Amino acid sequence: MNGNRGKRGMALLLVLMIVALMTSLLTDLAFSTMVDMRLTETFRDSTKAYYLAKGGINAGRMILQEDRNKYDSLDETWSKGVINYPVGEGSVTIRIEDQDGKLSLNSMVNGNNPQTIMTDRFYRLLVVMELDNLADPAELTAALIDWIDTGDDPYAEIHTDGQSLPVSGAEDIYYQSQAEPYKSKNGPLETLQELSLIKGFTPEIVRQISPHLATNGAVAVNINTASAEVLMALDLQISDDTAQAIVDYRKTKPIKSIAQLEESLAPEIYIVLKTLANQDLLATKSRTYQIESSAQVNDGSRRLMAEVDKKSNKLLFFKVN
Repeated sequence: MNGNRGKRGMALLLVLMIVALMTSLLTDLAFSTMVDMRLTETFRDSTKAYYLAKGGINAGRMILQEDRNKYDSLDETWSKGVINYPVGEGSVTIRIEDQDGKLSLNSMVNGNNPQTIMTDRFYRLLVVMELDNLADPAELTAALIDWIDTGDDPYAEIHTDGQSLPVSGAEDIYYQSQAEPYKSKNGPLETLQELSLIKGFTPEIVRQISPHLATNGAVAVNINTASAEVLMALDLQISDDTAQAIVDYRKTKPIKSIAQLEESLAPEIYIVLKTLANQDLLATKSRTYQIESSAQVNDGSRRLMAEVDKKSNKLLFFKVN
């Protein structure tokens, strides 16, 4: 009889063990199913967000095409963008930024030939921003030229504003000697983040100069959208006060023609601006724009970046972040 009770006890224990095991397996299966379902939902929402963001890029291009006047300024519709606009289950934010109000870095070099005007402007920008406490502006200029040009000989001298400055550029020999070797680009920049790969361009320097730079853009800077620092980089005679006066003026009304400034600026400064405009180095319109589109659908989000030529509506660059 005691043996029967023992057998029943063992059977009960075995049943309890099986129940516990099944419960654990079912719990794991339920959790795994829930995780898989959650991942599927996130993937679905991220896919929806991607196409919503892509639609935002197209909407940005349409906004630019609707702007048909003879000037481009920061008081226009394209500059306002679209913030958290509801679309279906999600929302989209569109930001449009003029690139022709910045210094075009890829215009600094043509093949293996540095372009004097753009080299001078970049060097002046670094000086204007007083970055010489972080690095030598001439060395940064030389390193950037070497990164973009097609040659393999490091730049040895910068000629700017009547100065001849000895420098030590950087080509493959320098970059291959780093702890993690890599090659010099020897071609145009694709994004401003690429600056961090270039000799001397520390994260702090890149952070400070990026708002004033573009990879693609025009040599003719748009006076309506350029920062005070970029305006000062155009010519040595454009002082901080002059640049600020131009910025203050365009807050009251857009500059549709450089001639508008004749009564507002000193004659010698107006002549400088007029000369730059006559040489197609200063403008009141822009062609190159950057469109950033961010979309959110439930827990899924995507951000896309594009650069377009407004005149031809041509896509110049597209990136998924």
